[in-house]
Amino acid sequence: MCYFFPFLSLLAWIGGYYANGILIWLSFLTLGIWGILALNALQMIVQLFTRHRRKAWLPLLAILLHTDYLLAVWQPSFPGRNTLPEGAQPLTVVTYNTTHFFWDRQQTMQEAAAYIRRLQPDVVCMQEAPDASYYQMDSIRMAFDYVVYRYISGRTDHLPMMISSRYPLRAVRTLFFKNSVNLAMIADVCMPHDTVRVFCNHLETTSVNQYRGQIQAASKPWLFRLKAGARLILQMKENFRKRAEQADYIAEEIRRSPYPVVVCGDFNDTPASYTYHRMKGALTDGFRDAGRGYQYTFRQLKRIWRIDYIFYSDELKGLSYEAPDASYSDHKMVVWRGYTK
Repeated sequence: MCYFFPFLSLLAWIGGYYANGILIWLSFLTLGIWGILALNALQMIVQLFTRHRRKAWLPLLAILLHTDYLLAVWQPSFPGRNTLPEGAQPLTVVTYNTTHFFWDRQQTMQEAAAYIRRLQPDVVCMQEAPDASYYQMDSIRMAFDYVVYRYISGRTDHLPMMISSRYPLRAVRTLFFKNSVNLAMIADVCMPHDTVRVFCNHLETTSVNQYRGQIQAASKPWLFRLKAGARLILQMKENFRKRAEQADYIAEEIRRSPYPVVVCGDFNDTPASYTYHRMKGALTDGFRDAGRGYQYTFRQLKRIWRIDYIFYSDELKGLSYEAPDASYSDHKMVVWRGYTK
C-alpha cells in the first residue's frame, strides 16, 4: 500500500506528457491530481509517525514530481509591482469564455462590456462569443466599440469566437476542428513598433455538464444514473483524444509563426494535462511569470479548475496576471498586462 499513491502520482505525471493509444486513459488521473497529491501528503504524515518513517521520502517525491503543476495554480505574493520599462511597448490582453454573455438566464453583455472597457485592453479574445442567437449584431459592435478592429467566426456549425483589437488585425485565419464544434483563430496584431501573432483557442469540452444532470437525478433509477456515468467516462476519453489532437495541431501552427506569439483561450484542461504541456511548449505561462496567489478560472465544480490561459513568447514580459471573479459567465476572464521587449 505504501507504493500505491506514489505510483498513481507517477501515472498522472506520465498522462500529462503522453496521450498516445492506451495512455490516453491516464488523462483521467490528471483531473484527479489534487486528490492524488492530498493522499500522498496524508501518507507521508502517517509514515513519519510509524515504523515506516524511512519510506516517507517516497510520497514526498511523488508530490515534488508535480511541482510544475503546483506553481501553475499558486504563486507567492511578494510586495511591490513590476514596472513598465521606459520605451517598451505595453500590451494588455483579455481572454474570456463568455458563455454568449447569457449566464444564469441573464443577459450580461452590457455590464461585461463596460467592465472590460475599464481594463483598457489592447486585445480581447472571446470564446463562445455573443452572437445573433442572443443579441443584435449592432448591439454587439456598439458594446465593444473601444476595440475597433474585430473578426468574428462565421460558421454556425461551430461555437462563435471573436478577436477584437485596438490595433489593425492582419492575416486572420479560423481553424475549424474536425468532428467538433470547437475552433481556433489566428490573427497578426500590428502594433506601432511590433507585430504579435495571437492564437485564440477553444478546445474540446469535457462533456461533464452534458451528463451531470442525468447522473445527479435522484428521481431516476440507479441503473439509469450508472449508465449515464459510464457514457460520460467514454465521452470524456474521446474528448481527451480530441483535445490532444487539437493541441498538436495548434502547437505546430505556433512553431511556424514568424512573429512572437500570444496563445490564449479556454483549453478545457488543467495544468497537469497533456493539452497544457503541448500548447505551452517553450512558451511562458503568464500566471507563473506575473500572477499572484491561487488561480482558478472555472466558477463551477468547487472552483478548483484552472482551464483558461495566456501564454507568450520570450519576446514578451508580464507585469500582472489576474482572473477577476466577475459573474458574467461560468468562466472567469483572464487579464494579462505586459510589454514587448
